[in-house]
Amino acid sequence: MGIPVVGGMLSYSNTAFALFSLHPSVRYCPHVQDWKAYQDSPFLVELQEGSYDEKSRVLIVSGPCTLRQGHVKLECSYLLYDQSKNEIFVQNGQLKDSAGDRIFFDKGTLKSTLSTGTLHNVRMLTYLRERITARKIIKFSEEKIRAERISYTPCHACKDRLSEEPLWSLHSTIVEQDQKNSQTEYTDTTLKLKGIPFIQVPYFYLPTRPRSGMLAPYVGGNVGAGFYTGLPYYYRMSAQQDLKVTPFYMQSGGGMIASDYRKRFYQGAVQISGAANLAPKQQTVDHQGFRGYGALDLDSHFSPHWRFFMHEYIVSDRTFFTTRPFFGFTSAPYLESKSGFEGFYPKHWFSFRTLRYQDLSPDDTTEGSCAVTPELKYCYRSGMFSKKITADIEVGTVSLYNKEGTQMQRATMDSALEVHHLTNRGIQIHGSVRLGQALYSAQICPLSVLHQPSPYTSFAMLYIQPEKVSPLLGLPRINTHYYRIFPEAEVTFRYPVMMGCRWIITPELQTVAAPGKINSWRIPNQDSQNVQFHDSNLLAHNRFTGLDRVDDGSRVNYALNVQYQLNCTQNIEAYIGQRWSVTPPALELIPVGIRKGFSDVVGRVSWNSSWAKLLYRFRVHTPKLDSQTHMLGGSIGSKILECSGNYIFISAPPLAINPLYRTLAHQITIQAKTNLFTRNWHLRAFVTQNLKKNRTYELSENIPHSNRPLNQGVGVGYENECFLFDFFLQYSRYRMAEDLRPGISFGISINLKQLGKIQTSKQLFSRKPDKRQSEIPSFPSNCGVETFFPT
Repeated sequence: MGIPVVGGMLSYSNTAFALFSLHPSVRYCPHVQDWKAYQDSPFLVELQEGSYDEKSRVLIVSGPCTLRQGHVKLECSYLLYDQSKNEIFVQNGQLKDSAGDRIFFDKGTLKSTLSTGTLHNVRMLTYLRERITARKIIKFSEEKIRAERISYTPCHACKDRLSEEPLWSLHSTIVEQDQKNSQTEYTDTTLKLKGIPFIQVPYFYLPTRPRSGMLAPYVGGNVGAGFYTGLPYYYRMSAQQDLKVTPFYMQSGGGMIASDYRKRFYQGAVQISGAANLAPKQQTVDHQGFRGYGALDLDSHFSPHWRFFMHEYIVSDRTFFTTRPFFGFTSAPYLESKSGFEGFYPKHWFSFRTLRYQDLSPDDTTEGSCAVTPELKYCYRSGMFSKKITADIEVGTVSLYNKEGTQMQRATMDSALEVHHLTNRGIQIHGSVRLGQALYSAQICPLSVLHQPSPYTSFAMLYIQPEKVSPLLGLPRINTHYYRIFPEAEVTFRYPVMMGCRWIITPELQTVAAPGKINSWRIPNQDSQNVQFHDSNLLAHNRFTGLDRVDDGSRVNYALNVQYQLNCTQNIEAYIGQRWSVTPPALELIPVGIRKGFSDVVGRVSWNSSWAKLLYRFRVHTPKLDSQTHMLGGSIGSKILECSGNYIFISAPPLAINPLYRTLAHQITIQAKTNLFTRNWHLRAFVTQNLKKNRTYELSENIPHSNRPLNQGVGVGYENECFLFDFFLQYSRYRMAEDLRPGISFGISINLKQLGKIQTSKQLFSRKPDKRQSEIPSFPSNCGVETFFPT
């Protein structure tokens, strides 16, 4: 007996809805989560007209119909549900889920809880606008799916050109996914470019879970290694550990084998990797026949508050990583190895570790490597009396060992009280009282027995950069012991003043009271050689990065910050400041423009908008306003034409020892990129020009050299939603070692998005120019170039 139903809603509790997809990419699939969350709940049927036969238990809907279960929705023009057989037959169906994926099909038969069934003439559009079509999709069980005549492309369809062939697409006669065997098999697969068959593969399979087998090969080339290729083999030992072994062949570097072992456990992970290479001796800086490296990375959180770590690295020579980009240490100036324990608590932090450094710079003529064993630290930070007052205590010990240089043992304790206060008139007040104590025991390796002016004492023969001593001098080490106590009090005032709704003017004043002449030659300078003085650290507590030197002496710092808001998208900021030292500061600060009395003037000017970003930073010597540092960088333009670059000028200190080198750096880098011709194609060009007048002064002759570009090149690229192509050609005049020479390099990158990438490694060059471009020593550590434009 049939019961007509008009404009009703029916609820069934013994069925559920499941949506399955053959989408190959690994991503979060909300439709699967929706089915799992609502598979036991009833689904609702919304219909305009239909009938239900109670005897045969059949529901027939001949008009528009909607099925809902959770966040999943099925719309169709015809539905037949046989409750006795647990079968649903649908025509002209459309499936939607919460992620935005849509599946269209002409007809389909679904069984039981809708977890299995067959769909015919399937068209799928994902939330990423990827398109998938199939003649038939059959889901036999939860573990096995079969698709016939299936196609996939991530290229978007143009509204006015729906029939146009996509840029690339993948077509397979049969695709079978077997979760039990953890693999997907592809039969008769063709890669088409603009509808034209490009590559055809009769059969291949991809694992749905990691398994042993060959991986994609490494292919590339550079000046040092020549053409190289490697074929990695992946061996899956278990679900928690695996091993990858890769034999390499390099045209100029010989044969090499690399391995990588990984294991993950409950409280952490461990990774062991290494490589061995037999290379010609003349290619390395150290003339070694055997080249290679070893690495160990271990992290273990063995308790809620403590962890153990071990990161140890060693390499045979200094240019091994530079010419082998597949190891990931290409531009590393040194290798840092560290091992130890760390403890984290709400107000406390404990650290015990050992450190070892291996220098990778070929220009290093010092001891090259050093070790810190051990390093102990304890930090405490807490509020006192109120939230406006905080107390900090830091205690640490360090033991530094150099095979050929200075050795040192250090114990330090720094304590501080800080106060933050905001008055009713908006004045920001920050005050602090600090007390630093340090005990040193050092074995200093002297540079020379010649008497020269010493920074700290007339005993000049003992200390002139002892860390750069050559062991060939044969001078005995000098044992020194020194205790340093350094009290300091500081008060900072800031008073932002708003003028209208666009201007904000903020004067800043800082006074520091501290004793002078605290630094001593008995303390070797190991961690405070990088001295910086610029607008960002004018009001900083210390200009030195480490603890071996302190910014002693009383001083007054003052600055003015002006901000102007042009509109909602544009603003201009200007900052200028200076330091006035009451007592003579540390002598290491003189090269960066800090001396008794007025220091150099530092500042910056920035302009930010939706189409331009510019930053200019400067340091000017007073009172003659001689330029010491000028740096300008930024970008301007839109996608049609964009130009970016930076300009740098660094002058030697006025009291430089060598008068021939008045300019340490003077160069400009410009890059232009345009999308003027089409939306997808772009052209770019770049050049790095040395503006410094190069001149080699020798004992017998004066040889001038022309200022050639350090680096120049061009590139072209194409990019859309499914394809990326990039090609560049460059010529660099850099030289570092026999296996890293100047020359022409090029790179090609082809990326079929969601499918894979084919690319060549970029040619890598030295961080310093060759002799034709630079005949002076490298920049000193206190010239201030590092922090202006950080990478």
